[in-house]
Amino acid sequence: MGKQNKAVLDWLENHDGITQLEAFNAIGCCRLSERVRELEAIGLSIDHVPEKTPGGARVIRYRLLPIAYG
Repeated sequence: MGKQNKAVLDWLENHDGITQLEAFNAIGCCRLSERVRELEAIGLSIDHVPEKTPGGARVIRYRLLPIAYG
């Protein structure tokens, strides 16, 4: 797993999701959607939640879904 993938996964495990701007500011990740795609490719379930910023911009918040057992 690459450095940025690990950083994104660590963030998702410890916060209530991440947006592109948060990823850029917090961990220096410029291509969050690609990192999310790579994490999904190794079997992680990540929700893509559309939301609006206070300024009215539409963004996607990525959230790690819990692992379902049973």
